[in-house]
Amino acid sequence: MAEKGAHLTGTAFIKPSIFEIIAQESLASIVEPSFKKFLSFVVSFNVERYGYLLRWTDEAYLIFNIFLQRYYLNKYSASFSETFYGLKRITVVDSKIKSKISNKQRHLSLVLTVLFPYIKSKLSHLSEKYKLEEVDGCAPKSRWEKLYRNCFIKGNVIIFVVYETMILYNYILYISGRSAYTSPLLRLLSITLTYAESESEISISSLLRKIRNNSFYLSDGIDIFQRIITTSFEFGAFFLQFLSWWTEEHNLANLLTLPIPPPPKIPEMAKKYKVMRSAISAFFL
Repeated sequence: MAEKGAHLTGTAFIKPSIFEIIAQESLASIVEPSFKKFLSFVVSFNVERYGYLLRWTDEAYLIFNIFLQRYYLNKYSASFSETFYGLKRITVVDSKIKSKISNKQRHLSLVLTVLFPYIKSKLSHLSEKYKLEEVDGCAPKSRWEKLYRNCFIKGNVIIFVVYETMILYNYILYISGRSAYTSPLLRLLSITLTYAESESEISISSLLRKIRNNSFYLSDGIDIFQRIITTSFEFGAFFLQFLSWWTEEHNLANLLTLPIPPPPKIPEMAKKYKVMRSAISAFFL
């Protein structure tokens, strides 16, 4: 994809396909549950001592996501999932494309990339909690408390529907070429996505040559360490997507291979009723 990273001049830039946009959003959505699964696995080795950490999984992921997205936004001008698909963020000012996002846009991108999903998840979990308490009969009997909960649940549903409708509408505009923005949140920041240029990476031969010539500096070691960490994250992301696809395919195959259940037996009362109805019909005919 790197060769598609065109020189950005004027209003000309290469737009990613809608499939790449949806794919990177799908990858971003599976990072959080994967992190929580990993955290639960680590805590399971000593639940008595570290079990309380499971109550703060949302906050733990929030801190992890801040560091992860901040690193990728500063280094690649893109989020983690966007970098995985070879994309980067660029600025749109007065319908003209600029190659780099400003520091303010980078900071706002971090806020929206990290805090918006966190707040959305918290509101959704709280709404589900209120619904379950209502079903179980544990909801408070106070009139104002009931009114507050009903308004909160309905408001959350309305906000969700409106936001998803905006996303769908934005997709339609993007596919039809009437908009350069890939999401409503990026539209707020006047940012869109394009293909990133390829970066020159130090080869093993160059690394060995630096070591032999005593020109290997601490910055080179830090750069290699960062590259190992980011490559590990990207490989892990690929593995997560493959595992998600494999699980869906396996579950679908299992459903298709299930034996067809036999038809239910007809009760004796129904058989008698059928005989009586046939006899009455024959009598009148």
